[in-house]
Amino acid sequence: MIHRLAIAISAAIAASLPWLAVAQTGASSPGRITYCCTDASGKQVCGDVLPRECYGRAYREISQQGRTIRRVDAPLTPEQQAAREAETRKARQAEAERLEQNRQDRVLLATYSSEEEIDLMRDRAIDGAQRVIKDAQERLETLAKRQKQLDEEAEFYRKKPMPAPLKAQISANQVEMRGLQAEIEGKQKDMAAFKARYDEEKRRFRELTQKDGAPAAASRPR
Repeated sequence: MIHRLAIAISAAIAASLPWLAVAQTGASSPGRITYCCTDASGKQVCGDVLPRECYGRAYREISQQGRTIRRVDAPLTPEQQAAREAETRKARQAEAERLEQNRQDRVLLATYSSEEEIDLMRDRAIDGAQRVIKDAQERLETLAKRQKQLDEEAEFYRKKPMPAPLKAQISANQVEMRGLQAEIEGKQKDMAAFKARYDEEKRRFRELTQKDGAPAAASRPR
């Protein structure tokens, strides 16, 4: 009797094994995926493959258990793509400017230890330009006197051809005078640029090294 019962139980277990294998296989399978989107009329459209109404639209991938497993955004329009690219370029430019400002700040702090040093460098640069201007002005005065003499000589040739050497001297003198005048004007512009540059460096140095009224030297990196 016991032997027959054991045989019956073994047969029942063997018969159930294929079904158990199928159940286990089904549990591990990802299952069917449904694609859903909202069409142009505002109606939800779903399908086992992406419905034609979903082309060019945002859609969801939904598992067999009804959970959203992935969301796909709609493709950008040309206008949206251009706007995104503009934002990306703007962000990159801002980051490049930030990095460059950081580099300049490090150089500034490594170059100067106090605002007085900045003033000293500014004064040296301006003094150098002033010396060039002074030398050019003195030379210009000499050339102006020479030009007056040449003009007086040229008066003798108002009604007859001027000698080539005299004409060449007048031309060379005038060219040098124009060059000196341009040099003076250039150095004057340099002086204004020096003042603006060092004033800005001084302002930035103070901003970097002073905090809540603390002395500059206390904040300067060593």
